[in-house]
Amino acid sequence: MRQRRRPRRSAILIAAGLCLTLPACTAEPAAPVSTESAPDPLAAVFGAAVEEADVPGGAIAVRRDGETRVVPVGVADEAGAAVTEDTLFAYRSVTKSLVTTVVLQLADEGVIDLDSPVPTAGTGVDGDASVSDLATMTSGIPNYSAQPGLGGLLTAQWDRSWTDTTLYALIDGVPASFAPGSSYQYSNTNTVLLGQLISDRSGRGWDEAVAERLTDPYEMDSVVYPGDRLPPPGTATGFQIDEDGTAEALPPVRASAFSAAGGMFGTAADLATWAEILGTGAAVSADAHRLRTEALAPTDADPASPEYDAYGFGIGRLDRWIGHTGSGLGFQSLAMYHGDTGTAVAIVVNATGPDSDLPARILQDLEEEILQER
Repeated sequence: MRQRRRPRRSAILIAAGLCLTLPACTAEPAAPVSTESAPDPLAAVFGAAVEEADVPGGAIAVRRDGETRVVPVGVADEAGAAVTEDTLFAYRSVTKSLVTTVVLQLADEGVIDLDSPVPTAGTGVDGDASVSDLATMTSGIPNYSAQPGLGGLLTAQWDRSWTDTTLYALIDGVPASFAPGSSYQYSNTNTVLLGQLISDRSGRGWDEAVAERLTDPYEMDSVVYPGDRLPPPGTATGFQIDEDGTAEALPPVRASAFSAAGGMFGTAADLATWAEILGTGAAVSADAHRLRTEALAPTDADPASPEYDAYGFGIGRLDRWIGHTGSGLGFQSLAMYHGDTGTAVAIVVNATGPDSDLPARILQDLEEEILQER
């Protein structure tokens, strides 16, 4: 795996004022939180972790036994408005886990055959990769967002409109990385194609299928796909962090630039709800959940992969946690479930920068505080 900057746990604890061997030591939180009472350990260490990473703001939500607690920290925009429990964040690639869940549901209903090639007629995408190949990132289809042409299109007009066809055009003429099923390479193109498959087979947009089957019945009311519109009101501003720690606000980008690979938005609380649903398999059959997790395989073949020990059918594993992460253009997210304790956690921040896996790093460093949260 690539070398990544890892926040030092000792530095986070010191910044948070958690003097583990000096009970008389006290400190104020490193970042504002949504309570007037003295900060508890989770609020303190999360605020310190966000501050150490030079991130303007974020939120952590911990869910257990049907109860969710949200700790917002920092600021949501250039004006300095505080992040609240209701602040929306871009989920980015966590979107993939919702899309692939709908694919599994449709497979259970006999609408989709997971072993059949995904239709690519009219997309310009070559190959005969199966549905499972796309969902497990083993298709070999190039990643549209890794192509140099994308950056030029964005900077020329940040708020431009996008279609899936525009995204496919970015990999026109780019050869497959390997034969389907023979290796692993994380590619956003895979999930855009799966979104199109859902639309073709269900007769409605992939986002409508996600809403009807997942976000509406499970009362994740904040979760939305804006489509070809700009981010909805109440969304935090995304920032880019330079190597020197300077945060620069990024112009808003239409969700259609991410499509089914990463276009959904919502709150930290609803993301924690989703982490629990995803990790327990509540939205799919027992057989489908077993298939999803048994597909987990090492990600070492792709040095550019997000931080996972293994990746399966639209789900990843980090040590004892399973779920999904997301990162790109000013936002990072994480939705993970700890089966041993029944704990779901969501982490969202409004910045990208030198550490593209910051939420995963925070989870690893603050695991003890997260699992002790009551």
